[in-house]
Amino acid sequence: MIKLTLDTNCIINLLDYQSKSAISVDELAEILRYGLEGDVNIAITTRVDSDVSKDKNQDRKNEILKRISMFPIIGSVARLDISKLDSGDVLSGKEHQSLEDEIKKIVFPNLKKDDSHYSNKINDVDHLIGHKINQRDVFVTDDQQILKKAETLESSIGIKVMDPKKALEYINLQANQVVLAQEFSEKFAEYKSLILTAISKGIDAEQMTQYEELRKWMIRKLPAIKDGLLNFKFRMVSVPTGGQRIFGQDDVMSLQMFNDRLNGILRERDPLKIPQVASTHRLDYTGYRSEREQINMMVSFINSVEDSLLGYLGALESK
Repeated sequence: MIKLTLDTNCIINLLDYQSKSAISVDELAEILRYGLEGDVNIAITTRVDSDVSKDKNQDRKNEILKRISMFPIIGSVARLDISKLDSGDVLSGKEHQSLEDEIKKIVFPNLKKDDSHYSNKINDVDHLIGHKINQRDVFVTDDQQILKKAETLESSIGIKVMDPKKALEYINLQANQVVLAQEFSEKFAEYKSLILTAISKGIDAEQMTQYEELRKWMIRKLPAIKDGLLNFKFRMVSVPTGGQRIFGQDDVMSLQMFNDRLNGILRERDPLKIPQVASTHRLDYTGYRSEREQINMMVSFINSVEDSLLGYLGALESK
């Protein structure tokens, strides 16, 4: 499940119903709907309370403070006069100080304590720290100063920052990937069943029509799922070394053969010829294998495709 951290400006834009200048309201409302339905995990940091408490409009402040109680709250680093007891804020260690320094350098270079907006900027830093140390996926904000540094924050620290519109697109894309992977997996299972039936006892005209419809559907949809599927297989065969994933030439060839064979069987209109295609990536080698050997290799291959699809689907659903 995707874990989103909402910046204070998003909370205010979403919850201050009297505001005439609020932006991204429609996108934020849709993101909140995803959260309420359990499709994404939404949280705010302890600094939202601090930010909202600075509002000079007492009625608005009280109303928003009451409404933010609906959101799960994650801690950041503890600070005097800001952190509350049992709030979830943690004592700052070397790793937290290093993270704070890096965020300041990226977003607020040369920040000084005499800056008129110093406390607000420190809260912004703490939002990002809380997001990072709680291992959240996307920090959602309408703060242009942070958004302008989104690329650097991701490449240097691994903090993915998006405005509400891009965050909603990201959620929809991930959701669509799950739906597509699930549908592709289900149709491939039907496709596999028809191939095995055709080989064992033959299929009638209606089943042949079903086979052709499944084949054409998967050919159309494979480009949208292929990169994610192959990347999943890559991660399964690669070996983590020194923080990076390493794989050898044999692994590259294995992935290429998997891709070639999958494309090959989907292009084959005659299910009775699938064993020849699936048993090797070089059709001129088929003459060296018996029909039984080709069938056994085909079954092994289509089972591996089915297992890979299910594994990929599981990986998507776990995000």
